[in-house]
Amino acid sequence: MPAWSVIVGRRPLSLVVDGLIIAALFAGTAVWGFRYWTRVSVNGQPFYYQLYFEPAVMVACGKGFVVARPQVPEMVAFLQQRVDRFSCDAITPQTALGTEEVFQQGPWLYLMLTVGWAWRLLGVSWSALGPLFAAMFGTTIAAAYLIFRLGVGPLLAAIGAAGLSTSRIHLKFLPILRDYAKAPTTLVLFVLVGALVLGRVTWKRTLSIAALYGATLGIGYGFRTDFLAYIPSFFVTLALFAPGGLLRNLQIKAAAAAVCVAAFLLAAWPAISTLAASKPGCQWHVVILGFARQFDRPLGVESAPYEVGREYLDEWAYTTVTSYAARAHPGIGHIEYCEVAYGGATRAYLLDVAKRFPADLIVRAYGSVLRIVELPFLPVEGWYADDRPLDWNAGHGSGLVIVLAAALVAAAIDRRIGLFVIFVLIYFGGLPAIQFSERHFFHFEFITWFAALFLVQTAMTDAPALRALGARRIAVALGRACLILTACVAVLALMLRIARAYQQPVVRSMLSAYLAAPREVIPLSRLSSDDQGIRAAPQTDPETADFIVVDVNAAACGEHTAVAFRYDEPRRAYGRVFPVTRQPAGSGLTHILMPIYGGFRRLDVVDAPPGCIDGVYRARDVRQFSMLLEANLPPDWRRRPLYQRLAE
Repeated sequence: MPAWSVIVGRRPLSLVVDGLIIAALFAGTAVWGFRYWTRVSVNGQPFYYQLYFEPAVMVACGKGFVVARPQVPEMVAFLQQRVDRFSCDAITPQTALGTEEVFQQGPWLYLMLTVGWAWRLLGVSWSALGPLFAAMFGTTIAAAYLIFRLGVGPLLAAIGAAGLSTSRIHLKFLPILRDYAKAPTTLVLFVLVGALVLGRVTWKRTLSIAALYGATLGIGYGFRTDFLAYIPSFFVTLALFAPGGLLRNLQIKAAAAAVCVAAFLLAAWPAISTLAASKPGCQWHVVILGFARQFDRPLGVESAPYEVGREYLDEWAYTTVTSYAARAHPGIGHIEYCEVAYGGATRAYLLDVAKRFPADLIVRAYGSVLRIVELPFLPVEGWYADDRPLDWNAGHGSGLVIVLAAALVAAAIDRRIGLFVIFVLIYFGGLPAIQFSERHFFHFEFITWFAALFLVQTAMTDAPALRALGARRIAVALGRACLILTACVAVLALMLRIARAYQQPVVRSMLSAYLAAPREVIPLSRLSSDDQGIRAAPQTDPETADFIVVDVNAAACGEHTAVAFRYDEPRRAYGRVFPVTRQPAGSGLTHILMPIYGGFRRLDVVDAPPGCIDGVYRARDVRQFSMLLEANLPPDWRRRPLYQRLAE
């Protein structure tokens, strides 16, 4: 038994006390959330894709999950928020209703039904949704209380939950229905996995938790596909962190896994069964968007000389993926956006990315963990200034210290629980790296709150028990915990080191192949004309890319030399400007690599005296490369790290 096992299980749930506190927290924070929502929505609600809520209106009006084609004019005005209320009388008997163009099924189904039934009770009005927002907020805070109760007593848990209800991060996203709707479900899932780890393994208890987890997860899936990422966490917890270790209670674990899957399918089936009609091919699309360079700085990641994904733009991702699919599978034919074939293409593209750039995936996950633990320390004003980057260093690393200290104490109390805390931190802290936007991680702030409350509780109420153990036993337990924590950090560092050792030669070979490919020269004299002859690929479907190489003698360039790829509207965002860094004389050429697509207009060179541009070339046959990267390679690029790194 661990040396500190005397204080394990010292804070059991009390149905009466905890029930009263939960009821009070739910009621109080629901009222507070309603008042806050009313105040911020007085001049109109934030954008959460209100244009998509036509099926919810139809449900509220008793028409079923349908849409009108053509749309009812009054409905259009309501969905565009030009009016606050909609009268069901506007849907006349002559209105043509159908399901042919309903794409809000699948992962939007339960969100639409929830809003529809809320409107049925409250009236079809944007300003009438306040009680729905209040209920979600109250549920979130009540679930936070239960999470805190897994490690602290009722008083501290209530204080923590009340404090979390004033968090500016939560309050910012409360009025944004589509994003905040996943917060209550997420926290309830955490309650269930925590209960699985801390309680006894019995048939009734374990199967009940598994059924609740699967059903909650299935309901959550009907709101957002994000919840698919919560499936592995349950099975890992069940296998590795449930009491008894890996090899005990195998029959109960197997049954619990089956029950969880069955409950998920049962709860999610209405959404799953409509996937074919709801554009099921965009699950991986959002992951591709997560590689956009706009997320590098928030993640604390230094960009590499290449770009795996550059723009947070649906059309750009679609063009990149379908062009990739056409090169990898010649003759594949048209790929419809977000349909089944597009899902397959995006999955293949991401698998290729993972095969070539594993170190980048790992370092982005590590960067996410280091950011998530600092959420409580972000300055308030940063969340409201859209043009001001968040100051992730405001807490000076306090969040990381708090969470690691809590993991250390938990590991000293019980190695299994300590490892579970580390797993939660790495898995759920790293998960937002998929697309590091505040709307995807605001609800994870409770992780650091829990760690802080756990440390306070241990210091306040466990001191007598710890003194009774004696200094020697405490030192032994802490020493073992330090070894566990050190080993975990070492494993994470080793994983990154191995991934970088693998990725460096793979990317070097990939970029070298680009530069060694047969080229066609584009005369420099044509760069000053309107018809530069750079774009030569025929118009095909999927779209064919040209691959351009610009060799620059940076030693002969000006102080502000830049190579700009320009596109016409509406593809202006496809363009890019590459700044050229001056190099010492005789250092060699800088290579700028750029795939270009339809809509490309011209190549412009700024502040480039004679001798600066050594040559402009077009690859003769891009079909030899499935993946085309944008890159800015200095003369010594082969000796530089060809992977992303955490910023200092």
